[in-house]
Amino acid sequence: MSAGKRAWVALVLLSTLLGCGGDTSVAICFGDVTFCSVAFDPVADAGPGQTVASGSLVTLDGSGSDGSIGSFSWAQTGGPAVALVNANRAVATFIAPFVASTVTLTFQLTVVSTSSRADTDSTSIVVQP
Repeated sequence: MSAGKRAWVALVLLSTLLGCGGDTSVAICFGDVTFCSVAFDPVADAGPGQTVASGSLVTLDGSGSDGSIGSFSWAQTGGPAVALVNANRAVATFIAPFVASTVTLTFQLTVVSTSSRADTDSTSIVVQP
């Protein structure tokens, strides 16, 4: 295979890997550690999903996020509305709503680095009666 064709195949493979998106994305970095940490800074981590009882205190924990994070922002993206406490911090809380049947609440964490780059991650909370 010619050098030009090998380069084209490599470009297509890297584009495919880097363009996966969602929770299946793959980050590849060629270069030194400083370049790589800046190129992929920050990385949001909204924490694992949870199953909770109605009326319980729920903690959303984004402290596993990585990078030079300048700000955190939690937003509810689905389910019955709840009042988030400390929605602009790594750890936010709310009281699970009282429900007659199981519901799922979804939340998105957005982190913004000190260099104004952003990343998001989501988590789900299943609320049982």
